[in-house]
Amino acid sequence: MTALLYNVLFETARTLYLAAPFLLLGLLLAGLLHVLLPAQLVQRFLGRPGMGGVVTAALVGVPLPVCSCGVVPLAVEMRRKGASQPASLSFLTTTPESSLDSILLTWGLMGPVMAVARPIAAFFTAVLGGLGAMLVLSEGEEDVEPAAAVCDHCAVGDPHPHPSDDATETGRGRGLWRGLLKPALAYGFVEMLDDLAFWLLIGVFAAGVLGALVPADLAALGLGVGLLPMLLVLAVGVPIYMCASASTPVAAALLAKGLSPGAALVFLLAGPATNAATVVLLGRTFGRRFVAVYLASVAAGAVAAGLALDALTAAFGWRLSSPLAAAGSPALALLEGLSFAVLVVLLAWRLSAGAWRRGIAELRATFGRRRTSPAV
Repeated sequence: MTALLYNVLFETARTLYLAAPFLLLGLLLAGLLHVLLPAQLVQRFLGRPGMGGVVTAALVGVPLPVCSCGVVPLAVEMRRKGASQPASLSFLTTTPESSLDSILLTWGLMGPVMAVARPIAAFFTAVLGGLGAMLVLSEGEEDVEPAAAVCDHCAVGDPHPHPSDDATETGRGRGLWRGLLKPALAYGFVEMLDDLAFWLLIGVFAAGVLGALVPADLAALGLGVGLLPMLLVLAVGVPIYMCASASTPVAAALLAKGLSPGAALVFLLAGPATNAATVVLLGRTFGRRFVAVYLASVAAGAVAAGLALDALTAAFGWRLSSPLAAAGSPALALLEGLSFAVLVVLLAWRLSAGAWRRGIAELRATFGRRRTSPAV
């Protein structure tokens, strides 16, 4: 029992150690993006009609650092400002599946192939969903006016942080520090880390458990490649809440145990994009048919992307491995160690400041809403 606990803790710490440099860089870039990208610009792009709006919404959503609960109030506000239903669905799909921080974290834990495949697959899934909405939904059909554009899933009464107009006044006489760096650092390492801290620890701990308990070769059990493992991870990923960054170490652990790259990609797409509480909230704000198209496009797009990645990996002999997993130079080891120390301090700071309460509230909201909410 002691040896098992040691193995779990070792794998957990190792995952966080490998992820630290990429996660810190991702948080910094996410903060800069938050400050530099005006919300009005995003809303204007989403108002374009037809496939133009769908494609633009998918492209805009790829780098944005917003999770599956936070994207709902943002999409509702954009819908109120004239975004079409297909563009709204496209934005709702791609935004939680991919972000700058999660792409960098994917690079660090799973290598460049998966880091490139993830945003491409998210874009493809979003366009598929937008096209489905254009074919199935009529504009205004089953479009329900929400009571309030807040993040119900968070259950803390605060709107989820998203690009704001106030944060974009970067150069108007306030200087580089006050106008750009200070708000970027505050968003990336305070507001965003408050959202990520609890779930990131859940993710790396789950990766540690998988690393210690899951057999070394899933392929030997018939769960490595093919459609079956993709459907299994899809069934697991759809109802649970796991943000893009937190899902990455879990997928990396499964990949290391022999799960196919395609199945790991399915988990990276379906886990962040959907969860039980978000589905209920979407049904209340956009309607049941909208939710049906949304879930169907996420599932179909994820599986199609997974099958395509497995086929390309087999055809070109791509290897998926972490560039930090191999032995590196002393300078790289120093960077890893310093990044790990900084990340641990930041996590302890934000968790002690109340981030753990937010995470607990989100857990309660997820499971409580699944029990008490009407079917969508």
